[in-house]
Amino acid sequence: MDKKFTVPEISCGHCKETIEKALDVDGVSNVMVDIDTKAVSLSISDSIEMTTVASLLDEQGYTVVQS
Repeated sequence: MDKKFTVPEISCGHCKETIEKALDVDGVSNVMVDIDTKAVSLSISDSIEMTTVASLLDEQGYTVVQS
């Protein structure tokens, strides 16, 4: 399932790398981070909930804002 959301704290390449690394887990694929629009898009399998994605990013200091 494809998901798209914004992360207001995105400001640089380091943020992008941190988010990509945090979401490098089973059930999450095709992670794309757009620094300019602060948008994140990804694909998640049925085995992972969006709340898990939000929790993984929260652990790194990022907030998920659903579109």
